[in-house]
Amino acid sequence: MFGRKSSKRRRKSYPVKQDHRAIYIVTWNVSTKFPENISLNKLLGLENRPEQDTDLPDFFVVGLQEVNVQPQNTLYNLFKDDLWTQKFKEVLKERDYVVIKTEQMQGLLLSVFARRKHLLHLRQVETEYTRTGLAGIWGNKGAVSIRLNVYGSSICLVNAHLAAHDHMLEERINDYERIVQEQKFHVKAKETIFDHDYVFWFGDLNFRLTGEATTSADEIRAMVARDELKQLIEKDQLLLVRREGRAFVQLQERLPQFPPTFKFEHGSNDYDMKRRPAWTDRILYAVNENNYRNVRLTVEQTSYKSHPSYSISDHKPVTSEFTLKCSVEASRDQNGNLYATTASRKLKTIRRKKRRPVALHSARMADATRDARVNRKPQYSGEHFRNQHNNRLSYKLAMANNTDVHSFDDLVTDLLDYGQVYEDTTERIISFKPIELWLVGEPNTIEYVIPNGFDEGNADWIGIYRENFTSLSEYLAYEYTETYKDKQHQLNEQQLQHMQNTRTVMLTFSENVSLPLGTRYQLLYFQSTGTRGVTGLVGISDAFAVEKRCPSPSFDEID
Repeated sequence: MFGRKSSKRRRKSYPVKQDHRAIYIVTWNVSTKFPENISLNKLLGLENRPEQDTDLPDFFVVGLQEVNVQPQNTLYNLFKDDLWTQKFKEVLKERDYVVIKTEQMQGLLLSVFARRKHLLHLRQVETEYTRTGLAGIWGNKGAVSIRLNVYGSSICLVNAHLAAHDHMLEERINDYERIVQEQKFHVKAKETIFDHDYVFWFGDLNFRLTGEATTSADEIRAMVARDELKQLIEKDQLLLVRREGRAFVQLQERLPQFPPTFKFEHGSNDYDMKRRPAWTDRILYAVNENNYRNVRLTVEQTSYKSHPSYSISDHKPVTSEFTLKCSVEASRDQNGNLYATTASRKLKTIRRKKRRPVALHSARMADATRDARVNRKPQYSGEHFRNQHNNRLSYKLAMANNTDVHSFDDLVTDLLDYGQVYEDTTERIISFKPIELWLVGEPNTIEYVIPNGFDEGNADWIGIYRENFTSLSEYLAYEYTETYKDKQHQLNEQQLQHMQNTRTVMLTFSENVSLPLGTRYQLLYFQSTGTRGVTGLVGISDAFAVEKRCPSPSFDEID
């Protein structure tokens, strides 16, 4: 994304840049069935794809309805992931995906999986839920949601289960309105669902076909058999209420080109004629294209289909894949300076001797370049760049895929050649100092560096995880950090200023932390506001081993 320095005259304009993210969404009403003896590879689009395949979605989002919530299962889920989340995790961990967040409200279950290389660029993760069953008392109907920032762009994911039966159209509309009104988040300027840059709304929405008195279940089945889906979809209640502006008007949907997904006889592909077939299982989306100056956000829906081979439920699962794009184009301000803005990113200019100021377009993180080194020394070294500019800008190493940048010094050279810098305070990263040895059964002190301007949360904590963890909920032990906010009343102005600058912090883990020998571990730093609050992973340590100190010899053992 960054061009190399050229001998030609300096360009007078800055080209359009595009950033891409792929997200794969699954919605499935599983009719209280368990995921026994089924393969999920086809459902996830992984069939016949090698584990090393790099052309995979950045995120998988799984929304289930009517998950078994018997009392014994509820108790089990307090200590472990539910059986469906475990099943999806077993498949996706082989391709290096990690469970970011799971939210459940009775039978509604929503899980988000991300590729490991994106973890440090997912921030402000928060969950919400809304009950609509029995006038809001019962959670058998309603919605669960997860919102998060992905490389600075905000995404809201909503898994909903609305009122059932053909004649309950008004109740479904009321359910939708209640969810939109009641779901409130704690992230500034992103308090409601449709405040977000991207919204994906999916689930068993239960919209049926109109003409109950004139079109029977047998007639609908016959139209499906004759492939008259275009004529049939015109009777779809969801399509009609969107056209009338009564609900879901903020959202878009590619009309289904697959047969109705409800209702089937269990274990077969035959419709159950006790219900009129309908497209109850849907995936819709919205994008606020012009949320940011000089940035255009777009979504391309690359697939939308059902999976009839899955027959354990009376619903067929539905999947859709999207490509999220962020296009950035530079312009000139009133002073003639070039600038470009990216989603939630504040850009600055650097004035250099005999150079006109220009601005930066952001770069994506690439794990392949993170620790790379080269022998040559640029005019400005990476350390010099850090020291000179750390007070007013943050840098990014890297681009998630297919970058031309080979080291931090390469990136610094490119930035200084073009004079391109920006500030992104939401993506500052905690760095851990290497842990040489962790002794089991003894206090262990770690050190980590907090960058300038980092906003510590009131409930920040550091967890210990096994190397190659598969879920952010798999911590083995944790310790809360001590933020400078907690100490403000004890410090003078000079000490407070020091606490707000880049600094190294020490934290001691109790001797009661017991880690099994024979494996390696990592530390993860979470920026958090507390229970059900906003959380983000902002630091990951290198892997380290644990050992047990050899006991001192007794007097009798000494020769």
